[in-house]
Amino acid sequence: MKSSDELHQLIKSMNMSEKRHFKIHSSRHVIGEKNNYLHLFDAIAAQQVYEEAEIKKQFSDSTFIKHLPSEKHYLYNHVLESLNSFNKEKTFLSRHANILISIEILYNRGLFAQAKKIIRKAKAEAYSLEKFSVLLLLVRWETIIFIKDEDEKNLDENISEELRILEVMRIQYQLMRYAFSIQIHIDKGHNSVPYLNSQERAMKKSGPASERVNSFWAKYYYHSSIGLLSSVRNKQMMRYQSYKEIKMLMDKNPQFIKDLPWIYHLNVNNLANTMFLLKKYTEAEMLLKQQRVFLPANKIKNSTLEKIVFLNTHESELFLHYKTMRYDKAEKLIGEIDGEIKKIDLKFSPLLFDLYFMMAVVSLMAKNYKGATRWLNKMLNAERITFFRKELQVNSRLLFLIVLLESDDLLFENRFNSTKRFLANEPQFKTQQKILEAIRLITDKKDKNKPLLKNLLQEIKRDWKKTNAEALNKQFDFAEWMESKMKN
Repeated sequence: MKSSDELHQLIKSMNMSEKRHFKIHSSRHVIGEKNNYLHLFDAIAAQQVYEEAEIKKQFSDSTFIKHLPSEKHYLYNHVLESLNSFNKEKTFLSRHANILISIEILYNRGLFAQAKKIIRKAKAEAYSLEKFSVLLLLVRWETIIFIKDEDEKNLDENISEELRILEVMRIQYQLMRYAFSIQIHIDKGHNSVPYLNSQERAMKKSGPASERVNSFWAKYYYHSSIGLLSSVRNKQMMRYQSYKEIKMLMDKNPQFIKDLPWIYHLNVNNLANTMFLLKKYTEAEMLLKQQRVFLPANKIKNSTLEKIVFLNTHESELFLHYKTMRYDKAEKLIGEIDGEIKKIDLKFSPLLFDLYFMMAVVSLMAKNYKGATRWLNKMLNAERITFFRKELQVNSRLLFLIVLLESDDLLFENRFNSTKRFLANEPQFKTQQKILEAIRLITDKKDKNKPLLKNLLQEIKRDWKKTNAEALNKQFDFAEWMESKMKN
């Protein structure tokens, strides 16, 4: 049975401040020398990939290694306890859990004025962050105090406030249901016109909501749903407007950027991709510059998200240079980020291979065939140890053939045959099969192949348009390359 690496994942997710706090937190429980779980913490933290066999070898002389599963379990809980302690005043829920306890203590001691003072302050923050579930509890405590005071006027106002909050939550959850339902159906390929139309009609009954019961989340889910619907309908301008609305919504409420940095980045990434489709390259370039600094600008520290932003924004910038034919800038950018890329573990995220692919694309366009080969080899070699999109695996092989063909490499024939065998096991990639056939016809350099190539090119363009593939992921334009070869 494979050993669990959950403890390793948890420790690797910690930043330096959290690790330092853990050491201080743990020192209260240490008598004499460092105890076993501190030794174990340091050993696991030093590993890039968790290897339990190495841990057992390192501590082979220690008695505790015989009970490694229980030691890991104890350490896991102790790390969580330390993280809870470190973040207890940093998150809304942890702060307000303590506030609710304080309110109850003050109420039970008859200190009602003090309890109301804390409630008013806590309500203001809950409203600003739209934490409606916590807000209901605060309003309910306020209601209990008004009942005790026999304050009928304030009691009526509080009950009306509760009902309004419940209505806000109802609309919010209804729009959330539509948003996730549409996403799930699209992911499963259930995107028929009648279904999409029915979802849009139902969704528009709940949103946009009136200002009295509107909320950040109601607006967010409404525009997200419109964005999803417009993406499968290939209505890119509507999709662009939806993502832009969400960005403006969050920019006007920066507390949500701090609270939801992952959502903010995902939306901006979608917005950038849509700008590329609409050829809004200047606007996209400005957006990428903003996105690259949004974490420090909002004083957000998250090492994992920092890497994701790095991968997405640099892939997008390279794609931008590719589409605007600024290959010298692309090559310069690769040189600038090469050192940072080497620090990222291959198993970190499949997004790393999207970046590798785009680096190979711009290297090819700059006629740097050695560089293109380097990045494509990294992708092919990584398939043995990690997983990334099958579509990307197929396209990287086709791109490799083009690199070898353009550089007159003698390995072309061997690589062509291996790619043909690979695609034979992936029959779902019919368009890529046509691209492979086109590459073979181009290598023959015979005039009689021109009509066949022309037909293949038309079919590939139709396939691309039909599947809306360009809208899903950044691609190398195989059709454009084919056209350029046909002209020559």
